Amino acid sequence: MNKLVISIGSNSKDREWQVENCIKWLKSKLSGVSHSEIYNSAASNGKDPDYLNVVMKAKCRENFDEINKKLKDYESVCGRTPLSKQTGEIPMDLDIIIWNGEIVRERDFNQEYFQTGWQQLEK
Repeated sequence: MNKLVISIGSNSKDREWQVENCIKWLKSKLSGVSHSEIYNSAASNGKDPDYLNVVMKAKCRENFDEINKKLKDYESVCGRTPLSKQTGEIPMDLDIIIWNGEIVRERDFNQEYFQTGWQQLEK
């Protein structure tokens, strides 16, 4: 089993629904799931709407590329498009930050929006 830590975020108008629905979806796809509380954080660029974030620990049988593709496909189903980043409204943002104990997205790992939830999980 592979261990992963995922950053979940949404800043769309329906962000509460998006995040809660995503947690349910991930629980149906992954095992050994635990997650932080849902919390608000300012957009890292300082201009887009605030995000709701969650950090989730889980296990999966898929390799990195397979599970990452599932996450990116889910983002698309939620309405994320290449235009989303330009408009500043992100319905769903899912990133694997830690894979089998290795930080794979160091920039995200060091961001306050990730560290808030990560610290909750590491207590």
